[in-house]
Amino acid sequence: MTRTMNFPVQSEVAPIRFRFRHLGPVQEADLELGNLTIVAGRNNTGKTYMVYTVYGFLKHFLLDHSWRIHSQSSYSTWIKSLVADARINGVDKWKLHSPDFLSHRDELLSEYSNFFSDTMLADIFRSRKEDFERSQVSIQIPDTPSRIKKNMKALALTFPRNHPQYPLHFDGINLSISPSESSQTVMQSGFKSDYLVDQYRRLLVPEMSADISIISAERFGISLFYKELDFTKTQLVEVLQKLRDKGYSSDEILYLISDRASSRYALPIRDNIHFTRRISQIRTDEGELHDERLFERIERLVDGSFSASDEELRFQSKLDEGSSSQGSSFDIPLHLASSSARGLSDLYFFLKHEARHNHLLIIDEPESHLDTANQVQLARMLARFVRAGVRVLITTHSDYLLKEINNLIMLSMDFKDKERVKKSLGYSEDDFLEPKLIRAYIAENGGLSPCLIDSLGIDFPVFDRVIDTINRASTELITRVDH
Repeated sequence: MTRTMNFPVQSEVAPIRFRFRHLGPVQEADLELGNLTIVAGRNNTGKTYMVYTVYGFLKHFLLDHSWRIHSQSSYSTWIKSLVADARINGVDKWKLHSPDFLSHRDELLSEYSNFFSDTMLADIFRSRKEDFERSQVSIQIPDTPSRIKKNMKALALTFPRNHPQYPLHFDGINLSISPSESSQTVMQSGFKSDYLVDQYRRLLVPEMSADISIISAERFGISLFYKELDFTKTQLVEVLQKLRDKGYSSDEILYLISDRASSRYALPIRDNIHFTRRISQIRTDEGELHDERLFERIERLVDGSFSASDEELRFQSKLDEGSSSQGSSFDIPLHLASSSARGLSDLYFFLKHEARHNHLLIIDEPESHLDTANQVQLARMLARFVRAGVRVLITTHSDYLLKEINNLIMLSMDFKDKERVKKSLGYSEDDFLEPKLIRAYIAENGGLSPCLIDSLGIDFPVFDRVIDTINRASTELITRVDH
């Protein structure tokens, strides 16, 4: 069956493959990220463990300095040697061959994976290190000549051009440091080789340098209690100050208690709280995808809109068109709004103020507190996010959401009377998803089972089995009652 070419096609992102070992209930699992990645399954099968780990792994790759500072990698040693030679000779060149590139990249991924598993993983979950002493997380990025060449060329955009402190030039695959006369003194006295090493890491794995955000399953409570969390922390700081004024020697111990009280949540939850706190500060910003108006989809779904001030977040309902009532709309603090509105508020503000091309957005159970009709609309929204350039990773229990995604996959195919059928079924022109952009998995039996994806959609046997069981029971009971 041939796919239609009537609509713009979202390009497929370079896949990143994670491997998990002994991670909570997960014994062994492989997960490849696509433009849209779906992890479905029953409760307590490790879905949240895996997506939280993906978030922490990618988040800390460029933010955590401790592993980079103590790196003894061959590429780090080589670059520092290159800079030392450039200081003496004024120029040094190196031809970057593909085998060297791949060797350096493998070394980097191995180095960081081991550091993350041994040092960072327990902190991601705010747990004891003993709880993750057997856990191992690693990553693979497929090797293709075109991708390697693209990554090599990316270095030209990494460094500030014509900057006296970083006079690096990139010509094809020849890397050179050639200081101008005006920058000679800078080169000899203070060129930062660590900066060059960091930028070379970005060159090796640009797939891991994109923005990443998460909307956790705890978002409903965050919208209720984030102000109280700040207030509690403020109270503790005030107590510490009073104890210091009175000359108490237990100040440091109480400070540690304060830090633990306000930071006991897993990293994704802490970052979700931090995002909610920042909404008032970013309320005038426009994200890179603001003009796509994706947030307006949420306004239609909740029949209202959200706003932020220095004091609070609010929800405003919309008056129904044609309504004769003058008092049916309302404007209330967000914590008084419905759970569905609270659950979608962070997504609304993210789309309006922060979403960027190639941004990876993780949503834990996006269907929570939505009725079945809105779960169907949510599936269409996710498809539009992907088409706009946002990569999405979700965990879900929703059969309705998944079945609608299957409908959108079928709508990407070419078939007779397509436009008439779409219109009769209530779909718009941009309601479709290409199957090649999707990765789907079932979390079960201590691992992940990849789902078959074809022109008819995604095969999710775990939900089909439950539905078949219910239908068989219903048929049996109807037969008995009728007699």
